[in-house]
Amino acid sequence: MAKKLMKLRKSVIRYQRLMVSVLIIISTISLLIFSPTFAQNSSLIGSTGTVKDQDNIELSKVARSTTTISNESTFVGGFNTTYSITGPPSDIKNSKDLIVSSITKDFTNSSTIGYVKLSNSTSNSSGKAEIGNPFASSEQIDQKIQELVDKSIEDATNAKTALIEIQCLFGNSLDLFSCSMLPLVR
Repeated sequence: MAKKLMKLRKSVIRYQRLMVSVLIIISTISLLIFSPTFAQNSSLIGSTGTVKDQDNIELSKVARSTTTISNESTFVGGFNTTYSITGPPSDIKNSKDLIVSSITKDFTNSSTIGYVKLSNSTSNSSGKAEIGNPFASSEQIDQKIQELVDKSIEDATNAKTALIEIQCLFGNSLDLFSCSMLPLVR
């Protein structure tokens, strides 16, 4: 029995590594194919010059998830998606609506959106003994993302630096969604 469990565990680990590799490749290909969606200045597409000297915004994403296979069933484990927004604060502020809509549209299209849990503070106000839906709706998720990104962009406009990065982490609990701003040096 122990040998079977060890063999199953090794298979699961190999499968997880394969899935992470596949997700990274798919994310990279998606960013390459759909880069106009994330680009503020589409004239840079196909350009052979360097982008370092031009002011622009870069929106990137890294997604991670875990699936557990047990007794011929699969279970979604932990997952998170990190979005990084990099650029000059004024350009980011001017592109706020495009940034927010790009992130919400991308996150809404992810396979894990149906597994985002509601806040722990959400309770049944009717007093009836019933089981409530523990998962957040796409509207609740979109609203939370918009609030966090808007606040981070507002904080970024007050930054006394020419280049900033906003990192947003969205995982399997609405309580744990977060965004933070970091000043960068060119």
